[in-house]
Amino acid sequence: MGAAGPGNDRKIATPWPEAPGTAVAFLLPGRSLSEALSNAEFAEIRGGRRQALAVVLGQAVLGAVVAIACLVVWGSRAGASALLGAGIGIAATALMAFAMLRHGEGVSPQRVAWSFYSGWLVKVCFTVAMLVVALRSRRVEALPLLAAYVATFVGYWVGAARIGGRNTGQGFGNG
Repeated sequence: MGAAGPGNDRKIATPWPEAPGTAVAFLLPGRSLSEALSNAEFAEIRGGRRQALAVVLGQAVLGAVVAIACLVVWGSRAGASALLGAGIGIAATALMAFAMLRHGEGVSPQRVAWSFYSGWLVKVCFTVAMLVVALRSRRVEALPLLAAYVATFVGYWVGAARIGGRNTGQGFGNG
């Protein structure tokens, strides 16, 4: 088996299309990248930094409420475990937001799409790894940790729904 390279006509099989401008389009079923992100959608992504910060702050408030409740009801170890769970959820969201929104003006829609998918992958891997490490520790109480993590996850979806409702003129829950 020879290697592909200069002077060799063999092509390396890749899992993605080779047409110009479609390097990430296979991740968006049935749509090319130019169709996937219109200029208006692209402008929303660029302007999303404040919205992402609002979601992260909302998660922090919910996580703090759960951590304080656990501290009062079950003691300092439960409160610290809940704080750790909230921290995992907040850090994961912040990682994804950074990956998606790190680009400045003039970045291509393809780059934005790639940032979204890579950010999501980093978020999922980070979350799973941190939850495994935390839950394996004998010092961490699982229920408060998971309760606070779930609270930040709920905060993420409520924040996203509020932002979506503002952008479409529909309120949260008025689907």
